[in-house]
Amino acid sequence: MLSDERETKLNFIDYLFWITFILFTNPGGIQQALGIYEFGIGGANLNDYLFVLLLFLYLILPHRQIRKTEDYRLVKKYLFIFLVYYFLFFVYLTPILKDTNSQNIIFNLIKSRWAFYSIALFFITYNIFLNSYKIFFFLLAYSSILLLVLFFISVINHLEILPYANENREFIDISRYLLLSYGLMPLLVPIGVILVVYKFNIEYRKVLLTAAIMMFLAWLISLTRRHIFGAFIYVFLAAILYNYIKGKKLISFIPIFRIIFASFIIIIVVYFSFPKYIDAGAKIIDVTIYVIQHGETPNGKIDKRLGFNKTFIVNKFKDNPLLGTGFSNNWRTGEGDKAGYEASDYPLLSSFAMTGIVGILLFLPIYLLLIKYIYKDIKMLRKTGFNNESFEYFILILFIIVFTFHLLEYMNWFIFVSNPGEYWFPVYIAMYLASRRMCKASDETGIS
Repeated sequence: MLSDERETKLNFIDYLFWITFILFTNPGGIQQALGIYEFGIGGANLNDYLFVLLLFLYLILPHRQIRKTEDYRLVKKYLFIFLVYYFLFFVYLTPILKDTNSQNIIFNLIKSRWAFYSIALFFITYNIFLNSYKIFFFLLAYSSILLLVLFFISVINHLEILPYANENREFIDISRYLLLSYGLMPLLVPIGVILVVYKFNIEYRKVLLTAAIMMFLAWLISLTRRHIFGAFIYVFLAAILYNYIKGKKLISFIPIFRIIFASFIIIIVVYFSFPKYIDAGAKIIDVTIYVIQHGETPNGKIDKRLGFNKTFIVNKFKDNPLLGTGFSNNWRTGEGDKAGYEASDYPLLSSFAMTGIVGILLFLPIYLLLIKYIYKDIKMLRKTGFNNESFEYFILILFIIVFTFHLLEYMNWFIFVSNPGEYWFPVYIAMYLASRRMCKASDETGIS
């Protein structure tokens, strides 16, 4: 056992790590609000230095060197294979073969460093999360509440304590408010759903629920269809899984009543905070359902994100089916977006266009492993049930739901391939795998 003094030191490092990590994710655009985003020289920004600090904190925690499980080793292997391909072919060889910006490979490498950071965070967070996951959720909840309170104050009083956008949502003629960055705060919505549906009685439950309600309110005033409708999909998935685990009918009233009660509380909060957004949210849901049914909005505008008819990107893939376009800074800039290189809006199409069939096939094992582990874990939960006072089982079910939801978003498959700065994807995989290990350690369930 560790001495009390050494344990205190390690806890301090854990807190410092997760505080640094949350700052790295830039929730609420806090870096811009503090004027530290562009901190650095030679084109570096604050996150370059924060990544070095995260790596340093990881390296000075010797007790984190633990025996890795088979699922972790497999995912690690395929992430490493993809990373080698990404830098060797996508960043270096393909631009040379196609003579696209091949004269400045160093520039390509520098601009692609976020892929390395993101995958490195997979290794780092897996080890740290195993030992300090409660600290992560504690800090996520409290930091999110603080930032969201500042955001709501900014919107109500027309201030800019945190940077946000104020745009008009044309089809319902009402203003929408979007933070510059949300960091990992969107995770709060499924956290709240899981806590309510599964009645988890864990540490920080009340503060996590408070943060979840506030995050849903932030989605509501953003008037973003996919996020508002996505919250209801989380509820549906959580209820279906809960009933399956409990051996009940897939449609059962018990979790539904819990959600109705929680929704009633949210409606009261919205009514007194942003009353006109209740009707706006309902209209958003109606329009979203219409788009899913008809592939276009009620006024005839086609939503290309739900289909595969983004002609510019499709043509890029047809021109470069095997290796893709290779690195081009157009895929990462606003100017590129205007020209049609819209990687952030069309992740699946862009991943095919950027890395070709080879890149997709090399990353595909990550998805296959995710599907395999989710399937095995659901079977295990059906057989053994879960302890609703276990933080470990809460995390396990949380990420089963999160990744199941992601798999339903077909237009966002391979989002990490086309947007390697989306650090949340490998980080959430690391947290999911860590939860599998923790559940196995706490209860011999046969997870492998």
